[in-house]
Amino acid sequence: MSEYTLYAQISDPEPEHKSLSRIKLLRWKRRFFKHLPPVSIFILVCIILFGSGFFYFSEKVSRLARPDPLPEADGIIVLTGGESRMEAGLDLLAKGLGRRLLISGVNPSTNSQALIRVTHSDPQLFQCCVDLGREAINTMGNAEEATDWIRKNHYQKVYIVTNDYHMPRSLRELNRLMPDIDFIAYPISEGTGEQSLLRQLGELRLLASEYIKFIGAELRAYF
Repeated sequence: MSEYTLYAQISDPEPEHKSLSRIKLLRWKRRFFKHLPPVSIFILVCIILFGSGFFYFSEKVSRLARPDPLPEADGIIVLTGGESRMEAGLDLLAKGLGRRLLISGVNPSTNSQALIRVTHSDPQLFQCCVDLGREAINTMGNAEEATDWIRKNHYQKVYIVTNDYHMPRSLRELNRLMPDIDFIAYPISEGTGEQSLLRQLGELRLLASEYIKFIGAELRAYF
């Protein structure tokens, strides 16, 4: 065996069967896309993009965490939707981590006394340092209501208290209106522990709905 033959055998970059497999794969891809209508290709690409984006969004939500240690801020904003949000915001206020608290999106028929009973909060603290926003009916309204409150009080650093799945969209809307404000995310996680399949499917549907709304918030920010 000559030196050239030995070198050729050693330096062969790829076995022949691998080359044939690659050729077959390329031919299959060409046949697949050749017979697939352009509309179907577009739909397939959209599904892939949506799925990968939803996976990234879900991972982002699952990794949200409260700052540790908790820094002091000028104010605290709770985006209404559950008792746990309001209780968390009032707890931050009681610890002196903000001077005032805004509860945004309160039902016009709900008064302070009802909220004090529901949250089991200190009436004096509530009457002295809690503001109720009654205009907002959605997340965009929350952001607008928060903007007015922050500008009125000349705040620069504000806690945002809302559910973890709602946090990315809330911060996107707030940063769109107030890019100069330092927002501190304080996510509320619900449904921890072992859950039934029905409950898990419900949360997955809720997360998918929130992801679609988040895409809308992203588009508004750029257009």
